[in-house]
Amino acid sequence: MADADFVFDPAIYARTASLFALKRSTFAPQAVEALASDVLKRLATHSSAKEAQVAPEITPESIEAFCEALIQPHPQAAQQFIESRRAEGVTRWGVYFGYISAAACKLGEKWDNDELSFMDVTLGTGHLYALMRALRAERMIDFRAVDAERSALFATVPGEDHGIGVTIAADHFRENNWQIDLQIGTEFDGLVRHAEETCPRIIGLSLSTEDRLDTLARLVVALRLVVPGAIIGVAPAGGLVSARIGALADVDIVFTRADTASDDLARVIASRAS
Repeated sequence: MADADFVFDPAIYARTASLFALKRSTFAPQAVEALASDVLKRLATHSSAKEAQVAPEITPESIEAFCEALIQPHPQAAQQFIESRRAEGVTRWGVYFGYISAAACKLGEKWDNDELSFMDVTLGTGHLYALMRALRAERMIDFRAVDAERSALFATVPGEDHGIGVTIAADHFRENNWQIDLQIGTEFDGLVRHAEETCPRIIGLSLSTEDRLDTLARLVVALRLVVPGAIIGVAPAGGLVSARIGALADVDIVFTRADTASDDLARVIASRAS
């Protein structure tokens, strides 16, 4: 049997795959390409760290079959493939590094060699990312400790010119006894690397213009890969549609008012801690 602590959440898988499809249909092709490339790169780099733990029976032919399932239009094909491998006894490390990371490498290779179309690769990438979101057993967060610690990372979306809003928000949270790590103007890879090194359990992002919405969506995907389980929120500028931003960016909370933001966040933390 597969690991007893191997948890797969089909609801998260379906929702994440659907929202990734929304990104593909909404953003410009170059933005979708950047998003797909980023996901494949980050998932592929996981493979070397745990290579020795991958079961030897995971063959190149099996990886090829997994890639074929990933590029199917309906996300159920990839889910069913992984469920079948789990039933056969593949461990969670086998799924993570023997299948997901290896498939990311293979999809990237096929893309570079023009063996797969843009649509194929972005479909496969979305399904890989959804699988990683649904496989929740790797690093779960104790949100009772988060509530007691009251610390967070606040940052501007890379490329944003204005940091006034997030600075005011940071000051407001500090007045409510929060420790805030404030990052303004940090470039994309540097911000993701900082999050990976500091492992924040709360991340608040500031978006001042819809022109950076694709960057926000790409950033949230990257953050979910390096700090899985963290609560991620966004504070959009006035005039931006909160529901649309929340869906496209796939965040946990959209802050609409500075004076109620800490209370809104407290409710999300309490729901995770229960």
